[in-house]
Amino acid sequence: KMRGILLILLICQVLEAVHGGKVMIQPFPMYKTSRITAMEQIALILSKAGHNVTYFVHTEYTSSEILQAANATITKYDYPVKDLTYNLGEGSIQDLISKTILDEMDMIFNRGHYYDIYINYSLPAYFSDMNQWKRLKAENFDLIIFDSMDFALGRLMKEYLDRPTILWSNAGYELHYDNWLMPFPVSHIPNVFMPYSDQMTFKERAMNTFYYVLLQYHYIPYWRDMTDESLAKVADKLGLSRDINPVLNDADLIFIQSNSAYFYPRPTMPNVIPVLGLKDREHKPIEQKYLDFIDGANDAGFILFTFGSMPKGMDEKRREIFATVFARLKQRILWRYGGPQPISLGNNTMLSPWLPQNDLLGHPKLKLFITHCGASGAAEAVYNGAPVIAFPLFYDQRHHCAILTQHHKMGVTSSFAGITEETLSAALDEVLGNPQYKKNALKAQELARDQPINASYTI
Repeated sequence: KMRGILLILLICQVLEAVHGGKVMIQPFPMYKTSRITAMEQIALILSKAGHNVTYFVHTEYTSSEILQAANATITKYDYPVKDLTYNLGEGSIQDLISKTILDEMDMIFNRGHYYDIYINYSLPAYFSDMNQWKRLKAENFDLIIFDSMDFALGRLMKEYLDRPTILWSNAGYELHYDNWLMPFPVSHIPNVFMPYSDQMTFKERAMNTFYYVLLQYHYIPYWRDMTDESLAKVADKLGLSRDINPVLNDADLIFIQSNSAYFYPRPTMPNVIPVLGLKDREHKPIEQKYLDFIDGANDAGFILFTFGSMPKGMDEKRREIFATVFARLKQRILWRYGGPQPISLGNNTMLSPWLPQNDLLGHPKLKLFITHCGASGAAEAVYNGAPVIAFPLFYDQRHHCAILTQHHKMGVTSSFAGITEETLSAALDEVLGNPQYKKNALKAQELARDQPINASYTI
């Protein structure tokens, strides 16, 4: 009894009060994509852990259910661009899939649409109210978190607020390995634009090296130019030197939406923290109209078909191919689609402009996930153990497609540009008829979830 009392007294001596911190989160300001959803989820995770979260967004931002649950303080700055929706309609998708990788690089890393909006609209709006920034600085946040794509704004924000910083990289290692001082062995780490796995042929390694060098030629000057021009416009207002390092390689931590079970083994740096499974929470109840539709399939199950948050439509030829082939299946299909209704749409297919993707992926009657392999969707496919048919459209989607279909072997890749009824039918027959894909998906799920602590606790 005396020993117990002494032990309690000893424990009381080492107890310390733990207080939540003050965290500022600034999501990617352009477009409503999975990047913003991920930042909202981080806000929710930190709020549930007892931290006080300030969410810094523009006036066109609409608060989501996730952020409302986080009970975060929303601080807004006035934004002059009133329509930030980036919808890939029929012509936009066709334009993207017809581009070569070189065309894509040129589209992303030139002084075009994004650069123009950032320099002429985002930057002036961001720092238009210096009284607001003085108030934010006076808050003396314990931590600021922003999207890795916001390299120029992030550089300025870190310098002005002078607080510890975490970057969030939504698409994994993306394009920032040099800026984060990470080694990039081109012999077995594929470029984010490339459809390769870590098992490359000599020709693929040569192409990987070529695009790596080309990316440095395009990307590093673009990064520096944008930050230098930003400094030229606002450095005096912020009281900053124009000679600061334009490359944000001094972030305290970098959260990567990846882990060693999902991605290939690769060298990294001590401040890079792999985080896969931001949605490692229990699945929410699915709306009754979807449940009724799924239950009508009986044992045949259902297929989830979505190309993510940006594509809203599809050209007539391709939407009719999908609708025609789907109508022949015994499974039911939930299709996220916001364009004109296909003429050939069957009774076994439900169209919806939005679907609760992660919750549906966790449903036991799911048989297949047809996806464009966006970063978040690919991670959700692994986390839920869903076999896939992958139709990568552009940028990092080829990269994540290779992870799912070549590395984890949990599905097949098909060409959206060259799709026919025959190729779609063959892909469906292959994945639905071969149980090995489901076994591989469950193995990938097991590996991804087999972590000492989950993503929420890591964050």
